[in-house]
Amino acid sequence: MLYKSNVSCSETICKNWTPSAIDCYLIGCNCSKCNLYKVYFSHSLFSCRMKEVVIELVRKNGIPEEKLEGLYDEK
Repeated sequence: MLYKSNVSCSETICKNWTPSAIDCYLIGCNCSKCNLYKVYFSHSLFSCRMKEVVIELVRKNGIPEEKLEGLYDEK
């Protein structure tokens, strides 16, 4: 996956996997499949930067495998 080498991610945002970041990771950072993108960014002048956050999280913390266990279990 190609990405900008100057990705800047605040220490707070890129510290831990969040449910939103995990969702983004699971859909392959594909904005067309993302509900947050559809609600907040599809008709906005701003762009979603979650892909950059996910790339940085993978780089710093690795793949969120242990975070995925039980997250989407049916109840």
